[in-house]
Amino acid sequence: MPTGFQQSLDLEFRTQLQDYGLHYDPTTGLPNSTFFRAWIRRRLELAATRNEEIVLIWVDVLNLRREYSIGGDEGASRLVCTVADALRPWTSDEELACRFSDRCFLIALKRDECLEARLKLIMDAASHRSMRGSEGKPEVAAGFATFPEDATTAEELIRLASLAAAVSSRTRSRTAVRFCAEMNTALLHERSLEKDLREALRANQLTMVYQPQIDLSTGEILGVESLTRWHHPTRGWVSPAHFIPVAERSNLIDEIFSHSLRCLLTDAAQWRAAGFHLPSLAVNASPANVRHEEFVQIVERELAAHPPGDMQLDIEVTESLLMDDEELFVERLSALRAIGVKVSLDDFGTRYTGFNALKGLPLNTMKIDKCFVHGVDRSSQAQSLCRTIVMMAGHLRLSSVAEGIEEVGELRCLKRIGCQGGQGYLFQRPVPNREFMQFMREWPTRKKSTEFGGAFVDDDASLEAVEDSLLEA
Repeated sequence: MPTGFQQSLDLEFRTQLQDYGLHYDPTTGLPNSTFFRAWIRRRLELAATRNEEIVLIWVDVLNLRREYSIGGDEGASRLVCTVADALRPWTSDEELACRFSDRCFLIALKRDECLEARLKLIMDAASHRSMRGSEGKPEVAAGFATFPEDATTAEELIRLASLAAAVSSRTRSRTAVRFCAEMNTALLHERSLEKDLREALRANQLTMVYQPQIDLSTGEILGVESLTRWHHPTRGWVSPAHFIPVAERSNLIDEIFSHSLRCLLTDAAQWRAAGFHLPSLAVNASPANVRHEEFVQIVERELAAHPPGDMQLDIEVTESLLMDDEELFVERLSALRAIGVKVSLDDFGTRYTGFNALKGLPLNTMKIDKCFVHGVDRSSQAQSLCRTIVMMAGHLRLSSVAEGIEEVGELRCLKRIGCQGGQGYLFQRPVPNREFMQFMREWPTRKKSTEFGGAFVDDDASLEAVEDSLLEA
């Protein structure tokens, strides 16, 4: 039987363990959110009496999920411990670093004349330190807010620092982003847009438009790209550049993808019934869609419910997913290929993906971004870039499609450098289903009247005639 003294020691030890578990993160040894919230409230009260400024830095660990996917709990723990070790030395008396949540650290510092230098050193330390037992490094985004200039309460200070860190993450800033009042305004606007977008999905306000992809040698229709549009009752047309990021951050993006794919497959059934055959049906998927664990199952369910017949689904993804998470990119897209879905790399050239990174990836098509296509016939540099992309696609046994063709000169130049397909206003603007069906009826005549296969001429007068006939509605 333990003595009374031993029992007293055991009780004291258990009490200490319980207290430690309540107030400290067991993985990093740093204070946790419970401890930090109580501490920061007292610290701000003290700062107010001393007329001090306190800077609160929010640090997000962006690659935690990827490290967990690769190395499980051990890999994730290595990563957060690396960040904790990098942040811990930068606090002095009356300052504190904590692990606030799984992927978030907070640091409270006294503001002084060395703040900017300290912020830079903290960011460098957190992002450049090698992980224990691994060649990987943390990827972090940070934002900060100041007491009392930005906020006068602890909870508001934490919220504003979080908001600044979110901006840092979206813009991929390599420095800590300072909170500004415009961020609050933007957040309120985003919340309003999110609310309206939810209602738009319920009310079926999102519509589809279609743009053909044309064989640059023969003029035949290679396929169609579907694009989602939103006409709001009071806002009018809302650009996808505005509502898609909101959808990604609010988890509405999966509903939008399912809606877009369902509409495409439903309209494709109409085209098939009307006697039109399109080899390829393209729909865009955001990185957030592809990261969803049931992404492939969503595609399978829609294909089973709306079989495309002899038309093949083509899912377009951007380079950003490949750059951010190559392992997940390969896993998801290989699964798509296994169920007979083609994969296109959209907007190629905007993220500088190298040839070695593309070798062996489950791709079918490389799409040249429109920023390289615009004026390609008048720029030797643009021609060189497009030629390199087309050659790269050829070496990888991928087809090449140029986006944003608006002039016959661009069309002729792309044909000369060997680009196989193209789309753009020169052929057809994105239009609703009824108008797209009308385009398919009229295109054989329009193509024939322009002698499309031989339209790549050097004579300026002939070139103008071809352009006029192609643009004729």
